[in-house]
Amino acid sequence: MGNAAEIRKMLGEPLPQLVDPNSLSKGIAAFFGPRGLLERLRRKLSLISRKKGGKILPAKNTIASVDEDDNLYVGVDFLEQFGEDEDLIAGILAHEWGHMMSDLPRKVDWSHLTWDQLHALRRDEEGDADGFAGRAMFLMGYSPKAMVGFLKEMDRRRKNKKIPCHKYHNHATRAAILMESYEAERRAYNFAKRLFFNENKTPGVKIGRIIGSG
Repeated sequence: MGNAAEIRKMLGEPLPQLVDPNSLSKGIAAFFGPRGLLERLRRKLSLISRKKGGKILPAKNTIASVDEDDNLYVGVDFLEQFGEDEDLIAGILAHEWGHMMSDLPRKVDWSHLTWDQLHALRRDEEGDADGFAGRAMFLMGYSPKAMVGFLKEMDRRRKNKKIPCHKYHNHATRAAILMESYEAERRAYNFAKRLFFNENKTPGVKIGRIIGSG
């Protein structure tokens, strides 16, 4: 990346290297197909967030990332290793989708911030993305346990390699954000279900009383 002093400070990171779709194995290519898992997850996340998102692209040297045009890059190596874990893939995509929901302005030069301020802002952004992921995973019907385990393993690898990471909160904090947001969405769903529906899942008398009192 050249001299760090010459790099413009920004919240984003260099985009991962794209992979030619024609070079993908049949199994990996299926993930990116019109009826593949990634497209199915995109439709669910779009419905939850009311945000369409951009293209889903195969890439190298990444787990997943999103650019300023909402294009989603998914690592082919990641899919080769974890492709059978649908819960984990859903969590990863939900996290990246959470970045699309950010309120921060895009294409901004953050050079007026110190590195400590920039890292703090990044951690807040990652925490917000984890919060969205927890809620989205409940609404999509996926368990967050695989995601929590994956974050723990990534944290362990960084510590073993003695690689400091200022971008994220530690595993325990991220896991707490994921689980609490998941449980909060579950509680809200169950409350709404009790409020508006009878045990046979048909609209109950409560909904009529609420509408009538409006």
